[in-house]
Amino acid sequence: MMPEPASSSLPDAVFMLGVGGMGMAPLAIYLAEAGVSVSGWDDGLRPEVAELLQRHGVQLSDDLPESPSLVARSSAIGEDHELLAQARSRGARVVRRGELLAELVADKKLVAIVGSHGKSTTTGMLIHLLNQAGFDCSYFLGALFRNDESPAHYSPSSEWVIAEVDESDGTVEGFAPDITVAVNFDWDHADLYPQESDLRDAFRRLFQRTKSFVIIPEDCNVLNQIVSDHKALRCHSAAGFNASNTALALAAGREIGASVTLDMLHGFSGIRRRQDVMHRAHGVTLVADYAHHPTEVTALLQHARSEWAGRQIVVFQPHRYTRTRQFASEFAQALEIADEVLLLPVYAASEEPLDDGQSEAIIEASAKDWRVIASDELPHAVDAAVRGSRPATVLFVGAGDIDGMAHRFAEDWRIVDEWRESLSLYSKLTLAEPLANKTTLRVGGSARFYAEPDGVDDLERLLYFARQSDLSWFTLGRGSNLIVADEGFPGVVISLKGKGFRDFNVLDDGRVKVGAGLALKRLCGLAAKEGLGGFEFLEGIPGTVGGALRMNAGAMGGWMFDVVESVEFMTPEGDICRLPREEFHVEYRCCHELLEGMALSAVLKSGAQVEGGAIREQMDAYAGRRKESQPREPSAGCIFKNPEGNAAGKLIDELGLKGLRIGGAEVSSVHGNFIINRKDATAADVLALIREIRAVVKRERDIDLEPEALLVGHEWEEVL
Repeated sequence: MMPEPASSSLPDAVFMLGVGGMGMAPLAIYLAEAGVSVSGWDDGLRPEVAELLQRHGVQLSDDLPESPSLVARSSAIGEDHELLAQARSRGARVVRRGELLAELVADKKLVAIVGSHGKSTTTGMLIHLLNQAGFDCSYFLGALFRNDESPAHYSPSSEWVIAEVDESDGTVEGFAPDITVAVNFDWDHADLYPQESDLRDAFRRLFQRTKSFVIIPEDCNVLNQIVSDHKALRCHSAAGFNASNTALALAAGREIGASVTLDMLHGFSGIRRRQDVMHRAHGVTLVADYAHHPTEVTALLQHARSEWAGRQIVVFQPHRYTRTRQFASEFAQALEIADEVLLLPVYAASEEPLDDGQSEAIIEASAKDWRVIASDELPHAVDAAVRGSRPATVLFVGAGDIDGMAHRFAEDWRIVDEWRESLSLYSKLTLAEPLANKTTLRVGGSARFYAEPDGVDDLERLLYFARQSDLSWFTLGRGSNLIVADEGFPGVVISLKGKGFRDFNVLDDGRVKVGAGLALKRLCGLAAKEGLGGFEFLEGIPGTVGGALRMNAGAMGGWMFDVVESVEFMTPEGDICRLPREEFHVEYRCCHELLEGMALSAVLKSGAQVEGGAIREQMDAYAGRRKESQPREPSAGCIFKNPEGNAAGKLIDELGLKGLRIGGAEVSSVHGNFIINRKDATAADVLALIREIRAVVKRERDIDLEPEALLVGHEWEEVL
């Protein structure tokens, strides 16, 4: 049973905007333990934080209460946020996180931990020490412990409260601690403290309001200058990473009367996002850290050199435009410690963009050949960097949403690492492989996993792994009749480019056995060389044998299954089947058995033996007709199936839709059933244009055009 509120400073109810933030979540837990009705919203709530909040009785909601009396907001919530505007319109009292915390501890004995960085680690150490010593107190940690220990606790029987106090939003001015622990001092938050002296003054005022002692490291010159000698307790710290934090935590614990010893820290689990080793295997160590100030970054990378082996690859996400502008040169200098740096765009928090506060400012301040990559490029870039060198340490560094990226990469890396162990040497397996350049339309995102198996055994293993991991998969040929969604494909994309899938073997009676990965153009050329006619109609189709079988590709009056004798394919369960042409259910632009299965090879029957020159002549004639009737720009071939008794291209032409353009996608002026990538088109542009064409054709002719091109990453029903 929850205790009744013990102080008039506790509200009856509170709604928390940004409840999943590392400052907000512990505050919500503290209030819930104190008997306050707590609800909240967050659009970036991580599963582990949601579970933690719900376990402590915090209600998660997308809607503001009808009559909210008190709303607490994270500093990441902008002034124009819809829920914030609603709260004010409904008469709620709105306070910032730090302001509410100051109210809650106003009549308590507060130990405030402050500093430019290292606050969470020091606070976590102090909380751990006091718990080990059995010292009764309330506490707030502005982060999560690595174990399941709660980051906050309300004690109705103790006056002592341990809490991080943040200077970044100015709410530090509302605190008057009994004891202040100042971990360090580095100028930061230039948006609020334009000069270093402004931040010094804020610390000085806090120290003046402190009722008892200010505990500081003896080697911090700035803190020594701004704290009064009669309040200062100077702490000696040995060299080493986190040594100062340890000494300060021990000193604070002893100062409030707890019997704490260094040995009690042996069981300290540590703080998430502080030197968090997410994965370590096969010579690669993946680490996440919250460092977002140049001093922190420097300390982290220097520590990493001694702690983890191999090349140091750093993924850095700058936090806030103002900080990036303020410290571009310092960040460049800190990052030059690393062997390789991948810069992400700035995490804005609630700031408006600044031209001189972008990640490029760090590159300009460095002589290194770095580049800024988009977040969706990150897994592929890191995977490529690691594959080329082991041992290696990859550090994901920053205070924004890079933590989520790091955990997703670690999860995928574990999967890929395990799969690679079982595949042959010549098979390819990568993370987040871009797919746009593997399609003829040149649009779309990346594959979560991309594989080029070397042979049937590797293909069978890949399908087994996909089943075990509950991942969907699809086969990519030359991408000629394909639209990949901008979001990419969340499963496994398999391309049969391996040598074992590109065979061309002449059999008896004018038959050939060909691999599913063999390009149709190559098939036609090899057949012509052997004097085997009957395949010329396939020459201009920019696909592979496997894709042509799946789609029953056709051109110039011929269809793929017209020349098929039998097909060997693999089922989704990994079984290999071989069926004659008669047992396949084939129709216009579809072979049903191959919609789920994957073609491996086919035996094709040619026409009569023909002199090679005649075959070439026919192929050239077909090629000429295609050049005249089809656009040269990037396209996915025919977008729509021909409706019964009509032609999609003819309908589109008659309705005057040629040249219609949305974004970079345009209806071809050469052939109305082609959508071309005119310039930097996105999949969204293409899909929007498809919807517009269908709407016009439906309105004017009452015909529902059905897409012929395959859509990957979405279902057609979702986007039409």
